[in-house]
Amino acid sequence: MGELGNYYHNQYNRGNRDVIGVLQAEEANLLHARRLAIQHEWWDALTSTMQGLNTLYDHTGRRTAWKQLVDEIVSLFDADDRPLPQREEQWSLVTQYRVRLARESRDWQKAARLQKVLVDWNRTHASSALSVEPAALTPTQRNQIRTLAVSLAQLGQIQREQGQAECVASYQEAAELLAKIGDRASEAVAAFNLGHAYTEISSIRDLAQAERWYQRALELTDEQDRLGRGQALGQLGLVAYERFTELRASDQPDQTELLRLLNQAVQYYHQALELLPANAVNDLAVTHNQLGNIYNAAGDLNRAVAHYREAARYSEVANDFYTAGQIRFNIALRFYERGRYGEALPYAEEALRNFAVYGAGAAADVERTQGLIELIREGMTSPRR
Repeated sequence: MGELGNYYHNQYNRGNRDVIGVLQAEEANLLHARRLAIQHEWWDALTSTMQGLNTLYDHTGRRTAWKQLVDEIVSLFDADDRPLPQREEQWSLVTQYRVRLARESRDWQKAARLQKVLVDWNRTHASSALSVEPAALTPTQRNQIRTLAVSLAQLGQIQREQGQAECVASYQEAAELLAKIGDRASEAVAAFNLGHAYTEISSIRDLAQAERWYQRALELTDEQDRLGRGQALGQLGLVAYERFTELRASDQPDQTELLRLLNQAVQYYHQALELLPANAVNDLAVTHNQLGNIYNAAGDLNRAVAHYREAARYSEVANDFYTAGQIRFNIALRFYERGRYGEALPYAEEALRNFAVYGAGAAADVERTQGLIELIREGMTSPRR
């Protein structure tokens, strides 16, 4: 069962998303094998079954269940952020799981600390492999390089989420290492994230660079990988919409170009919806939310709200209450902007409850939502002109 979990995990990362159906059918077997591995201290078998479950739970948005599985095994491999003797390989994998969970809970300090430990550990173990020509690499050396590249990419993720321009160097080193070992699927992910960096970080924002890297990600993604291609198309839609937003804010925007960019964005996002699997709930939530933004910009509030609601529904399926809160805030804001205060208030209040779950990690969102609620209530009590 451990070998099966590893096999389907690797197949998924190479673009074969159809394995999710098989993993769903094998879930009970993987969980039972995991329990046996813990009982008998079969550490390789344990982490191998976890790989299959990680792929399944991540794709289907079952993050709470996944966190419980990870929390149960941390003490079996880790002591004060260092591996227990003769469990180093498994410790590395479990630490990756912990970093991802820390990021999801917005505990950036913990995520960065753990990830830097991982990068240093992986670089040490890949040091000899890095000096070998690609054609001469052994399977073990290729895996060492890939592991280092993945850890660098993960560090880039954490840096990007904190708005740090250093993420570009981390992503680029990861992409170069992955190109060296011919891992196109993982290189596509690094290129995709470089597009994010040039889109999101104000100090290095460059939409031309973002488009270049998203296009590169699309080129590297296998035709059969509907999820990966759908994600890349969605981000190209984002670039078009960002260009629309910037042009609209200029002194004398070209109306023809504005319409072209808006139509281009809508086209990319609808192409993405056609490709995204029905169980890729996180990506579907993002895509519907962006379509809501676009239709709102076009003045079609009814169609915008329909997409926002779909986005909130998918976020709830994924137990991602932070994103659900953001979406509900957006719906409330759109209604408020049009003076539809009675429709705005319930969404704003629900958004506040969503953000409150995250405590200090979402303090800014709570404050912003409280401000919107005050404005909505003022609008409801003010006499209409």
